[in-house]
Amino acid sequence: MKFSNLHFLAKSQIRGNKNSKTIIILICFLVIALTVVSTFAVTIVGTVDDYKEDYKARSIYLSPFLKPITKETIDAISSVEHVETVADVTGMYGTTPFVICETSDNEIDKEIETRETFLYVSGLYDNQEKSVIKGETLDNAPVFSCLVPSIFYPFEDAGDSNYKNLDYIDGTTLVGETITIKGYKDRFTFQYYTSIDGVMHYDEEGDVSSPEFKLKVVGTYYCSPGLSGNFHSLYVSRETDLLMTQMAIEGAGIDLSTNDHNISRWWNTPSMHGYYVVVDDYENIASVYNEIVPMGYAITDSNELYIDDSTIIMAKLFGKVGVFMIVAIALVSIVILIQSSISVIRERKGFIGLMKAIGYKNRQVFASLCLEHLYLTIKGFVYGAMISGVIVVVANYVFAHGSYQQMKYIVDLDLYFVFLGLSFLIATAVPVICQLVLLNKLVRIQPKDAMSAN
Repeated sequence: MKFSNLHFLAKSQIRGNKNSKTIIILICFLVIALTVVSTFAVTIVGTVDDYKEDYKARSIYLSPFLKPITKETIDAISSVEHVETVADVTGMYGTTPFVICETSDNEIDKEIETRETFLYVSGLYDNQEKSVIKGETLDNAPVFSCLVPSIFYPFEDAGDSNYKNLDYIDGTTLVGETITIKGYKDRFTFQYYTSIDGVMHYDEEGDVSSPEFKLKVVGTYYCSPGLSGNFHSLYVSRETDLLMTQMAIEGAGIDLSTNDHNISRWWNTPSMHGYYVVVDDYENIASVYNEIVPMGYAITDSNELYIDDSTIIMAKLFGKVGVFMIVAIALVSIVILIQSSISVIRERKGFIGLMKAIGYKNRQVFASLCLEHLYLTIKGFVYGAMISGVIVVVANYVFAHGSYQQMKYIVDLDLYFVFLGLSFLIATAVPVICQLVLLNKLVRIQPKDAMSAN
């Protein structure tokens, strides 16, 4: 039998199918649920997972506020189950704001002539890695090298993370360039601890005149709201961090080779330093915290990296309610398609018998029924794909031009098309499966049933 004949037969049967609109609407909802809900669920849950894997999100801050942190203390904490490393955080601590003096990039230089700049510089700690999307990591880079974010905005008007529609600079274009920076308002600040008669006191803020630092960009790291770093954050190696801090302190006339000053005493005494206790998994922070507290040290389990509660709530909502909704719609669709197939065979018993009486074989009748349902489901798929596509494109545009934090909701279009392809497979496979389930009923219809009333 020619396909054109099957096509004509299927199209004519659609007009008499009382459930055709219901099938189209259900498949449309199924496609929207699978694409929109699934892609947003994977995106948001992925952001939260990235956050939990981040170095600082897995860190507990240990300070010498109550008593000195000795080598024995570090060894004891290092032996606690789930502790990955205990990292000395002496240095800039990521709290010193900087401005750009000049760069080797002409476009940025033109910008900083008319706009105030503002950025942060952080040193990597022990066992902290920062992968790059272009260039090289800091592992083997010379001192005074740095990593820039993939979306770079080093201007002061972005001090509020809710500032919208920033004209980001593509960080990958800066690899190989140099950036000369200086402390904000010519000041270099850092955190240190003082001690009187061996009793620790609260941290102090060192504030000295800032020299200029010339950093070469060797790589670009992926900038995401779910990871540490920001659109105005540079990363340097641990060695560079210490050298920058040392240069600023010694530039203020403080001799670090002696212990004649509170700052030099802190610098030369590891027991007066702060430390990150890095846990192997975010979920184990509470148990490690409970193990360390009885040791009598000042420790906080509040992570430096912050992710808003709404994102966590949405992750749970999409992760659980989303799956339930997708499964529910899929099951309802399958049930209605099966019921539709049953009613079609029951109501068209005489017509199917007539088809067989005039020479149609079982496989040809089966093919026409399958084609009928395929046309309906493909029509529903097209409507669903159009609606879901508009939703994703509009949402991505809004999030891309919104605040930095909203960028965590941007959907990867490759991921969207994967779920769109999956929904197409389901939409086309379901009617065929339904017909196969009912094939036994179809085969039982005989030419004599052509006399049956429809």
